[in-house]
Amino acid sequence: MLHINHVITEVTDTGDRRDRGAAPQSLPAQWVRSLSKQARVALMIALSLTIAMQHAAGEQARLLHPQPFKVIYQADYKGLPISATGIRELSWQNLEGAETPLYTLTSSALSIFAKFTEQSDFVMIDGTARPQFYRYDRTGLGRNKRIRLNFDWDQNQVNDLDSGEHWPLADAQISDRLLYQFQLQTDLLNQGADIALGTQHRYQIQDQDTLKDYIFSVKAKVTLETPLGLVETYEIVRSNDQEKRATTLWLAPAFEYMLVRFEQTSSDGENFSLAIEKAYLNETPITDFSAGAPSS
Repeated sequence: MLHINHVITEVTDTGDRRDRGAAPQSLPAQWVRSLSKQARVALMIALSLTIAMQHAAGEQARLLHPQPFKVIYQADYKGLPISATGIRELSWQNLEGAETPLYTLTSSALSIFAKFTEQSDFVMIDGTARPQFYRYDRTGLGRNKRIRLNFDWDQNQVNDLDSGEHWPLADAQISDRLLYQFQLQTDLLNQGADIALGTQHRYQIQDQDTLKDYIFSVKAKVTLETPLGLVETYEIVRSNDQEKRATTLWLAPAFEYMLVRFEQTSSDGENFSLAIEKAYLNETPITDFSAGAPSS
């Protein structure tokens, strides 16, 4: 820790005595002693604020978010005994002229009866995943469905590229229907591995022309048995009575809060679930959860 008195009294002449804190440049002691008591107090306060701001900036720069991953799931829809595969993947790329990488989160499920794909392109700003483009496609079950949303942050509006409609962006923390799960992972990752039960996280979701509040509560610690071995998870539930769907996620803190299992049940009895089968973290396969996460 850097002490203010050291900064003030250190003499920066031709000698080797220098402040080791790499904070504000040291001030000549003789000059400091010539100041009035009030001026010295004001100087110390100003230096304290400067150092505090530098420390805060350093902490902010260390905000974490999950590394690129690919997870393969056994997918089940309506409890049908059909072979279906779900894939969730995070990748990123550096675009020419862009200040930050562009991340892409995809989620898909495929069976002989149906297919759906969901994708969110986003950037990270101060620990927040800010959506840029969202798409959704579903075919084969009931009516086909397609959504294309462009998030125009310069104009503060969301554009529906199919209908031509647009709506105002109400908040800089707005997420989309897929990205909130990544944001939840990120927020939990920055809280650490020991999360208090009952902890809540709230997200605003842009669902075309509707703005929804998603509230997640950490319900319990649960050990799940998987094809990759036993793994400790947090069971997290959507706690919003206004929604017609009950959603539960099981996330593994030792693996950057990777989604291990997902269940969603609607009031009319429809059920969709994902259960992990294979996983890759930074392109390295996870073969046994008990061995811990592969080094980055």
